[in-house]
Amino acid sequence: MARFDFYREISREMSCLEEELLSSIKTNEPFLSEPLERTIKAGGKRIRPALVYLSARFGNYDYEKIKPLAVAVELVHTATLIHDDIVDDSPLRRGISTVQAAIGKDAAVYAGDYVLARTFKILVDHGDFDILKSVSSVLYRVCEGEVRQKREAFDITISFLDYARRIRKKTALLFALSCELGARGAKADPRTISALKKYGILLGMAFQVMDDILDLTEDESRSGKPRGNDIKEGVITLPLLYALNNQSTALELRELLSDKHRIDDSTISTIIEIVKESGGIEYARHIAGRYVEKSKENLLVLEDSPARSSLMLLADYVVDRTR
Repeated sequence: MARFDFYREISREMSCLEEELLSSIKTNEPFLSEPLERTIKAGGKRIRPALVYLSARFGNYDYEKIKPLAVAVELVHTATLIHDDIVDDSPLRRGISTVQAAIGKDAAVYAGDYVLARTFKILVDHGDFDILKSVSSVLYRVCEGEVRQKREAFDITISFLDYARRIRKKTALLFALSCELGARGAKADPRTISALKKYGILLGMAFQVMDDILDLTEDESRSGKPRGNDIKEGVITLPLLYALNNQSTALELRELLSDKHRIDDSTISTIIEIVKESGGIEYARHIAGRYVEKSKENLLVLEDSPARSSLMLLADYVVDRTR
């Protein structure tokens, strides 16, 4: 599959998105504007706004009405990344300096808050109170997911269910919201909205599992951050969780993770090798694949269309991607 084939149906919309994003975060304060512009220009896959545009094709599509919703979703995602980088003390994202590295942690908090404030200004101007409620509801649950991740740091006793609940809030809900906003903004029928939300939640679960895998398998030159960064931060991801529950590798892993202050680059490399030998990577790929297949099943209740085909392609891309 050619990279980003799923954008073909919405190529016009996606080509205008960058300019819309830059316009939406404009400020007369250069201390904020310069790092925020760099962050936006660094790009990304823009999967969330793509989901908005594609989901809107299942209703009464009106580009001018859907555009602010696509921008708002990507701004929410951008704000969460800014705040994540502060918490993780990350110097780089997508190969460029993070906002917190550029202007300091304190100012970066305000930068993330500024992006969120601009998001809500866009949504208020859009004028759909139900959409505003949906965004607010998802945002506080995303925060809960992030806090849960911090609470569970280095907790080697968490269960697979604990992990699933965490990534559902932390990642998957925003995918589901993207689908919901597109469909709701286009006045799609309730059955269609429900099917697209289910697709989005399962797609988001698969996306996060693949991120877990890539953290262990991709080098810094491709990912823009050190390999095994999740291990350093104490995030128990799915491949690591599998290895922790494997009798042949559990004891050694538990010993290596018992003292977070001793986890250096050498320890991280050892942990990654143990996870690979345990079959944790293959297991996580299998689970991501199952999530994707289930996500696509929800699309089968929708009419066959170029938009549905694009969503199918997007789901396949999520498990095939290298970043």
